[in-house]
Amino acid sequence: MSCNPFQWPSDGTNGKKTGRRYYGPFIETAQRFGIADLLKRWVDDSGKMMRVQSLVSYLNLVSRAGLGYLLSFSLMRVEEAWNLRTDCLQVESDPLFGNIYLLSGSTTKTLSDANSIWVTSPSVDIAVTAMRIVADLRAECDQMDPGMHTIDEPGKRYLIDYGHEPWVPKKAMRNRSLRPTIPSYANAFAPFSKLFDPEQLRLSPNDLQLARLATPTLSEEFAVGTIWPLAWHQLRRTGAVNMQASGLVSDASLQYQLKHVTRAMSLYYGQNYSKVRLEEKAHTLYVRTMYETLGRELQQLSSNRFTSPHGEKRKAEIIRLISPTDAKKMIGLAKKGTAAYRPILLGVCTSRDPCPYGGIDNIAHCGGGDSSDDSKPCADVLYDSKQCNVVDVLEQILDERLAAAEADSPLWASLQAQKRSVENYRHVIRQA
Repeated sequence: MSCNPFQWPSDGTNGKKTGRRYYGPFIETAQRFGIADLLKRWVDDSGKMMRVQSLVSYLNLVSRAGLGYLLSFSLMRVEEAWNLRTDCLQVESDPLFGNIYLLSGSTTKTLSDANSIWVTSPSVDIAVTAMRIVADLRAECDQMDPGMHTIDEPGKRYLIDYGHEPWVPKKAMRNRSLRPTIPSYANAFAPFSKLFDPEQLRLSPNDLQLARLATPTLSEEFAVGTIWPLAWHQLRRTGAVNMQASGLVSDASLQYQLKHVTRAMSLYYGQNYSKVRLEEKAHTLYVRTMYETLGRELQQLSSNRFTSPHGEKRKAEIIRLISPTDAKKMIGLAKKGTAAYRPILLGVCTSRDPCPYGGIDNIAHCGGGDSSDDSKPCADVLYDSKQCNVVDVLEQILDERLAAAEADSPLWASLQAQKRSVENYRHVIRQA
């Protein structure tokens, strides 16, 4: 039988007959433990009428915010994070890279993935700790009720489970072998009006532009001025987009084939933990995002930003298959490998074959500086006018290394060739 201890009994006996103990209005208890202002900030506006339900709401908010945090830093499905146990966070110490944080749990894909690992950010520690405290508090409430079956091992409890606070009215007996239903993102946070500022969730013109860059096929329901319809899956999606845009995986993903993309993705998350396989769905999502990003980059090649050192005719040959308006077509070209886009210091290499001259860290051949008599830049290069600042920094580095290099040595000759390529790049950009 439930009982609300945060009141005074109507008979004035203060529980002498029943043996119950009453504490008076909940606001007094909240003030005594220093949480009144915290509850007012996040879940309660009732002032002196604050009820214990505010504490229940706050505990729910902590668990759900923690869930969103874990999804944002792991690429997990919501079903996988929802079923994490309180001992899910592991920290492995590596002598070279320091502590590496891992989330251990079950995937929803196959039985063979029952012990999957997601490499994550150290910042999830605070989220897991907060969720574990809430889970332990609620487990104590379960232990007070002889009708409840609880998991004795604290580390094996779920981070998110049913709440059975003793002051909450008893409902029909739940089948505890079944997990609680996962609420949608909107429903999970609907009771917490103080968490998000609705005006910050309204789509601005810039928001919509960025959204269409990430998802060219965005439906028309997304319009300027509307509230962004949040969903758990968007946290996975955003993680994949940010990973692709980080620059730590893009070169490898564009230059090598899929198995090398997987290795680069693992390197991004955990350095030498490249043998840890991210679960299959996250990998598929990443690859799809990679092709969409490559498709968007291909579309940009037709703009005036890019110039061929061999003239407009050569540029037209390079971009003949590229449509600046057909995003789906560009994604298709990227998947088939029909068009190539490999970022280099001077701009973009459009060759589909590996470069035998370096290209990534040496621009001698890209800019034609490796031939002092007859400057012939690479036929597949497109100079990017936005790389001017990068090229300026490169020239400073070349000058510093030339000052320390032995005259007429192979290193000196290579640096001189790159200097000539820098000059050739600037000449073409000025003429464009």
